[in-house]
Amino acid sequence: MAHIYAIKQMNLAAQLEALRSKGFTEEHAGIIVLVREAAIVLFDAFPDALLLVGGANLILFQESDRHSSDLDLTPIGDLPSFDALRDVLVTGLEPLAKLLDLNPLDITVSIKGLTVSGRRKQLFTIDIGNLGSVLRTNQDTNRLEATGTDRIANVRSASRDQLLLLKAEAFLFRPKVKARDAYDIMKLFGRGAEFSGNLKQHLEDQMIGEFDAEHIRERIESVDPKRCRSELESFIPESTYRELEALGFQPLRDALERIFEDWL
Repeated sequence: MAHIYAIKQMNLAAQLEALRSKGFTEEHAGIIVLVREAAIVLFDAFPDALLLVGGANLILFQESDRHSSDLDLTPIGDLPSFDALRDVLVTGLEPLAKLLDLNPLDITVSIKGLTVSGRRKQLFTIDIGNLGSVLRTNQDTNRLEATGTDRIANVRSASRDQLLLLKAEAFLFRPKVKARDAYDIMKLFGRGAEFSGNLKQHLEDQMIGEFDAEHIRERIESVDPKRCRSELESFIPESTYRELEALGFQPLRDALERIFEDWL
């Protein structure tokens, strides 16, 4: 038993070190490992019900270096009750929470999903709902092994290209512009994501009557140093932030110009 526990501690240490080497803080690395474990627990228990999108997808499968404390999931099958999701998380996350010295976790149900807290501090949220366009032809499946238990799950996630569509939608349709959407679009392009074909057509269909070139350009220009400082400085590696700051965050606006070029 002690031997197994030691192995799990070593695996956890390796995961934390890998995240720190990408620029994540010690605190953020611990949260990300727990988010990853939550995804494994949920997809193991409900393999055909959910699709992983958002920031957790970007970190786990697209090498993102931007911290996210959200596990964004969208239903693609019969969605279990939030109470059922909570029940599997309570038992499934306990072993890793002990390894991270965060036990006992407090998992509460809200209107949008669940909130996971430890030591009286919110760690991350699990948001479930209509989080953008989900096209069944642009999905990936990744096999992940849990850290705190022997559980293995096939985690279904939006593909790199579909994430571009989701991020383009988020940038346009959020009530307030978010610099993090621009950053994620820039990083996805850097990873080789392509925005074309049915993805571009889908966005065009949604934009009809909603956005003109002036409106889009106005949102792009609002990704200014002030907005980027408040939304990115504490959530991406310092070296990356300083490089972007020195350039006036122009690479973020360039990425937005690229994804919306057909409508500008």
